Amino acid sequence: MKVFLFVIFLTTLVFSQKLDFLLKEYESSSKNSLETLNEKMGYVIVYTKEELEFMQYNNLSDVLKDIPSSNSNINRFGLNTISLSGSKTDVTGFFRLYINDHEVSSIYNQSPSLTWLQMPVSMIDHIEVYYGEGSFTLGNETGVQFIRVYTKSAQRENGSEIQTVQSNKNTNTQSFTHSAILENGWSYLLHFTNNNNDSYKNFNNNQLKNNLNSQYFFINLNSQRINIDMGYSKIKKDIYTGYSSDFTPDDGELKSDNFFINASTSFLRDNSLKATLSYDINNFRYEEENDNGLFIVPNVDLTNPFLSTNYFKEDIKLEKINASLSKKFRLGKHEIFTAISLKDKKYTVKERETNLNKNIGKYNDYDEEKIYSFMFQEDYELFDNLHLIGNYKIDKYNREGYSVDDKTESLYRVGAIYLPTDYLGFKSFYTSSYTPPTFYNIDFKDKKLSTIKTQKYKYFNIEGVLTLGDSKFNIDYHKVKVDDFAYLTPVGFINIEDQIKTSGLIFEYEYKFDKNNKLKLNYFTSNLNRNYTNSNRGGYAKYLGKYQNIDYFTSLVYKNSYEYLGVEVDDSYNLNLGFTYHHTKNLSFSLKGENLLNEPTASLFSASSFSLRGLNSENIALNDYERKVSFAIRWLF
Repeated sequence: MKVFLFVIFLTTLVFSQKLDFLLKEYESSSKNSLETLNEKMGYVIVYTKEELEFMQYNNLSDVLKDIPSSNSNINRFGLNTISLSGSKTDVTGFFRLYINDHEVSSIYNQSPSLTWLQMPVSMIDHIEVYYGEGSFTLGNETGVQFIRVYTKSAQRENGSEIQTVQSNKNTNTQSFTHSAILENGWSYLLHFTNNNNDSYKNFNNNQLKNNLNSQYFFINLNSQRINIDMGYSKIKKDIYTGYSSDFTPDDGELKSDNFFINASTSFLRDNSLKATLSYDINNFRYEEENDNGLFIVPNVDLTNPFLSTNYFKEDIKLEKINASLSKKFRLGKHEIFTAISLKDKKYTVKERETNLNKNIGKYNDYDEEKIYSFMFQEDYELFDNLHLIGNYKIDKYNREGYSVDDKTESLYRVGAIYLPTDYLGFKSFYTSSYTPPTFYNIDFKDKKLSTIKTQKYKYFNIEGVLTLGDSKFNIDYHKVKVDDFAYLTPVGFINIEDQIKTSGLIFEYEYKFDKNNKLKLNYFTSNLNRNYTNSNRGGYAKYLGKYQNIDYFTSLVYKNSYEYLGVEVDDSYNLNLGFTYHHTKNLSFSLKGENLLNEPTASLFSASSFSLRGLNSENIALNDYERKVSFAIRWLF
């Protein structure tokens, strides 16, 4: 329920020759990302291809368990979800997920958690996680953290790969990748993954089923000026606790399939003019039964406790079209980026019913939204070692229906990057931005409210980086204020009247013993003027190494304890160990142990019901994951 935003310094600034030392010194930690890294977006964490393979991550949600100032948990539907430090939400709209240059966050609620947050690492080349307002250069939607996943490409792979993973917890994954460079200048990459996960938890002498079956298919076509990405994801799973008033639904199933196509082309001799066009479609089907009742906010009549919903079914379709045109150019010491874009989102209810109403249809008249945007960014090189950055963006919203007004919003950012020496750098920004209401916010708003207001936030940060020999230090301080924060109560979304205030600190340290062995340490803490519903402090220690034909790693991820509404959650210590044996250059075998101390993070769940005595709520905490051992085989050919 808490929001804090921070934009902090990254060590691989590419626009100054004085940073050649940093780029060379830490080439192994950023070499796969230098072409895509955008230093003007703020602080960034890079997971290189090398680190992804060393750590044996299976899917994207495994990677995001580690990122600082965030929490990774399981929501009521048994899906991985990420939240800001100190908070836990079933659905969050503050994170934006991109595959290459295309955003794949949910059209309905802007959350990345439904399908693509589980995408396989076997299709990923590297990952960049940006902290700060990234819509200045990434598109229409505003956000807190921008997760950019860059897929493998034919230029780097140019071959085939088969990988299979099997664990002792009845989970298995099979993936296939094939890529080639053609003589006519085009290249292509195909990827397919099938994943099966049989999982359940015992609660009150009942099983909370969370079986999952998912498939991912991805195609990339590329030439010198044209790039086309097509992606398809499909999941079918149990609903875990669902909407049940006693945490144990009698039956239920969730199905979702997503498809997108994104095409971009560059013009002019220097490729500085870029046009993009994309289309997304998401079909979502949900069904749940529970004799003890379901508490689904839009379907509940709080004035009549005798009317109990015990069956719910819905089938919805969401579509999005996005087009943009951007231009980069330089005028003396001014480096300028400008862009215009249009996004059209549609929300269609094909079927929605309960045992009380066989034809619910739409919850309100807000079912389409058009966003027109203009963006401008300037990087002014005042001196060789001092850059001044300014961003401005204006968004015009045209919405169908009367539940949300048409509106024009603006956001801006000013800051500076100062590099006094080759080994020391500072970066600071002040940002004013916003988060608009979503289809989900309006569907699930408190029935006493006519609408949900736009959330406004302002934040300041200052950060520094220092390199000494084989060591790299990074520290950031951030302070944020949020007005009209949208908070999900037991009876729906409301805007909190009091201002949310938060501040925090992030510290990172990396030490290279030699070219094959390194240590990474991280610690973060945050303070805010609200009760914590999740961990607000944590960190990790990672050691990655290589000896002859064996890669090995160990990591310990820590999150602090907390208490909320009478539920106590202990400290978590997620210890992971693993190694990879390279039998030949193209054939390897891997073994990994996860959560070896069996002290995982836990998620808070709240179930609501009502009776003649009013609204009743019960709160519990369930562990997010189990101790697991997995074995993998990877063959390149």
